[in-house]
Amino acid sequence: MNTFRRLALLLTLLLAVLPAHAQTTRKKAARKKATPSSKVVKAKKKKPNTKGQKTPVTAEPTDVQDVESPQPLVFGDPEQPTPPEKPVTTDKPTVATPVPPPATKPHEPVNPNARPSLANTPAVASGTVALFSVARTPATTEAAARLEGELTRHLQRGGDIPFVDLGTAFPPPEPTPLTQADGLYDEGRAAYDNLDPEAAETKFRAAAEAYEKSPGDFRPERLGETYLFLGAARLLNGDAAGAKAAFVRAAVAEPSTRPDKALFGQDVQKAFEDARAEVSARPAGTLVVESKPAGAKVSVRGQELGVTPLRGVTVPAGHHAVVVTLPGHTPHAEYTEVKSGASAQVKAELSPGPGLTAIRDASARAGSQAAFDSETLPPDTAAIADRLDARYVVVAAVSQDKKGRLKAELQAWDVRTQARLRGVDIDLSGRERDQSPEAAAQQARDFIQGAISPRVAESGASGQSLLKRPWFWAVVGGAAAVTAGAVFVATQDKGRPFNPITGGTGF
Repeated sequence: MNTFRRLALLLTLLLAVLPAHAQTTRKKAARKKATPSSKVVKAKKKKPNTKGQKTPVTAEPTDVQDVESPQPLVFGDPEQPTPPEKPVTTDKPTVATPVPPPATKPHEPVNPNARPSLANTPAVASGTVALFSVARTPATTEAAARLEGELTRHLQRGGDIPFVDLGTAFPPPEPTPLTQADGLYDEGRAAYDNLDPEAAETKFRAAAEAYEKSPGDFRPERLGETYLFLGAARLLNGDAAGAKAAFVRAAVAEPSTRPDKALFGQDVQKAFEDARAEVSARPAGTLVVESKPAGAKVSVRGQELGVTPLRGVTVPAGHHAVVVTLPGHTPHAEYTEVKSGASAQVKAELSPGPGLTAIRDASARAGSQAAFDSETLPPDTAAIADRLDARYVVVAAVSQDKKGRLKAELQAWDVRTQARLRGVDIDLSGRERDQSPEAAAQQARDFIQGAISPRVAESGASGQSLLKRPWFWAVVGGAAAVTAGAVFVATQDKGRPFNPITGGTGF
């Protein structure tokens, strides 16, 4: 193999030297042939033929007939150099001068009317990104979930990577019509208007129970009104304690609830205001909400409090409906009692819906070893991109080595151009800083924004350069042999004015 490489290198060297030598030889031959034609021949004036004698014809030199013009060979007469052409000038000549970087001024106020500079503006991806972390073994499920959260957090930190909107891809289910509860409420209103407080109390109590069975679908204002009418009915029935308890529940369910003066008397209004003042005077409690997976939205009384994990959020003491939602997952809703000065805890297990379940199954197949080793776009990766309307699909696969240590590998596909980033190893132990999840997220960011070549990781993972591959030297040797033969034919100058072989050194 070494002898073959030396022979190939020698032929390559001949490829570079022989065309230059041939060009020099042709130039010398052209000068020799062009010398007779370069002499100035003075034409003799013809004398008028007065005696009818024929004027002798002067023979032209024979060696000039074969050379029409040496210019195509030597690009001009070698003895009389062609004057240089005048350069094309423009109205404003361009001068290449180095531009120093702009000086940065610390604490300079931002001008909202100034145009942003490309140097200071981060590149924004030209398509949305879908990211999944899959477990290749059941023992790595939790590690894969944590890694997906870390990679997502690192990629979203700069605000320049647009992720797919799972809320749009998987819209929340429509609220279930509470037909039974609404019907009971209407029956209670009719009984109250007909001065039948006993029937009204029964209907409103049943309506409140029906509403509380669906904490994720009910309207807080309707529940507040239900408890308000329930308290008014109990007050008419002589149950002052029961009326106060109902009024307290109404103020907690919807703080904006107020008795209408056209419907309720002064006794109801006073009792309700006393209950509302008691609720306002009670010390508040705190709420702790956790969910699996994390990142779910938490709402109390229809108001968003934040995303999980949610810790130490102050809420009024009382009976609250806590709703935890995450796109693509079944919502979780429950009532919890928050006591004054105490903390209440809610743990939500969010199960994926049918649509997200299908996407998760496809991502598990896209993160398999067979898919990572494939040289073409895996069908499951293409299906994920089509379903979520994403251009980039990033998949991290978590597995264990023979010693049980966790490891992960990341790949990213650009489904539009069929480019791929591969061979990104992730160290989950925290010992290798250059293989941390943050470093892997940065490589994915550079690939998405076009800052690195998509084949960098592939060439590095192959472990062999072109110079170490036998087929490369075979191609080089064959090309050198063919080119050397072409140069040998081209250098056999037979006096023709034009040379059909071009492309060598010096042409």
